[in-house]
Amino acid sequence: MSVEFSNAYQEILFDNLVSIIKQNFVFQTQLKIAEESGKATAEIQAKYNELLQAHEILKDFKMKADSNVSAHEDKSRLQGALNDVMKQNTALQKQLEEKNTEIASLKEYVEKLENIATPSKLKKLNPEKFAEEIILEQPVPNLFAIKVNDGSSF
Repeated sequence: MSVEFSNAYQEILFDNLVSIIKQNFVFQTQLKIAEESGKATAEIQAKYNELLQAHEILKDFKMKADSNVSAHEDKSRLQGALNDVMKQNTALQKQLEEKNTEIASLKEYVEKLENIATPSKLKKLNPEKFAEEIILEQPVPNLFAIKVNDGSSF
């Protein structure tokens, strides 16, 4: 082998070695970048999953809040209706007390008038009342009359 061949051979060998080392460096750099991007992707995926879970929880809270709002509206509506009924009830109770007081005063007035009026005028005004009183006063049977066949005589 000649020196020229040997020098050319070593030069080509050196160039190939440098090319292989450069490719190795490029490849290792690409691997490192891929690992870092893989880690970043995994972190982003984990954050995405957390956000997705938080979103689901917020959906549940929103549904509960909407349910609570509708329940509160129903409660307010029912409370308003109850208040209206209670006002009406109070007004009717007051009217009932007034009417009972008026009836009691009229009964007292009627009693006073009956005490003032004579019985004959009262019979003319209200014959049914005096007919009842007459029925209540039944004649007493003769206690001294002798009864026949009752077994009490000798």
